[in-house]
Amino acid sequence: MNRRALRAATIGALLVAPIALSACSAGQVNQTSSQNRDKVGPTAEIGDLELRQVAIANPCEAGDEDATAYERGDDPELMLTIVNSSEEDDTLTGVEGELFDGVYVDELPTATTTAPTTAAAPSTTAPGTPTGTAAPTGGAPAPATPTPPRAAQPTATDDPDIVIPAQSSITIGLRQYDADSPCDPEIAADTTRLFLADLDVDAESPLTASQSVVVTFTFENAGEATVAALVQGPHGAVERGEAFDFHEEEGAAEGNEQDTEAE
Repeated sequence: MNRRALRAATIGALLVAPIALSACSAGQVNQTSSQNRDKVGPTAEIGDLELRQVAIANPCEAGDEDATAYERGDDPELMLTIVNSSEEDDTLTGVEGELFDGVYVDELPTATTTAPTTAAAPSTTAPGTPTGTAAPTGGAPAPATPTPPRAAQPTATDDPDIVIPAQSSITIGLRQYDADSPCDPEIAADTTRLFLADLDVDAESPLTASQSVVVTFTFENAGEATVAALVQGPHGAVERGEAFDFHEEEGAAEGNEQDTEAE
């Protein structure tokens, strides 16, 4: 092969190489084509249903912006999306776990207060009036004050009875976050909500971000799926508490050492 032919062959190989490399990178690698990103959160598949982004709201969203953990007795909010690829509706008939006692659907019970007892009016019976005879009054007796009816309080249940339409999906606890107020998200009025009732955690080990609660979901058609619902971190910058001053403690320790040497 002469020099001119060798040069032509080399140039042709260089022109073909980029095409081959681009063809290899055009598609997804087979090993990762079915993997979800790590940001989607815990997921599960059961029958024709898929549970996505199973999570628990950050503690600061429970009404206390300074909260960093859920304590015993708290009712953290559960969030997830349920996708139904079946041709039939399905129903969420159970939400259970060892660390909570059922769920509240859509709302939490409110604190109830007992109305103060009205003091009895003083007797106006005139002196000398026989017992059992009412003394004359200047007008009709005052009508009794009616007691306002109390709204029924929601109770915890193991059967939330939430329908997932066929060929559709629902998102429980759907919310929109604002970076300026990460602990106060916007939640539409028609959003379905679930709260884990009466959290049972060790008083010395509260539930914090990145920890999880094991939840078992039961569906009428698909069956059961158990997922570790992850406690989310804040969706924006939150104010930090006062940092621990290590230098002050170090200075105190050095002072103690000097006192010891003096002795």
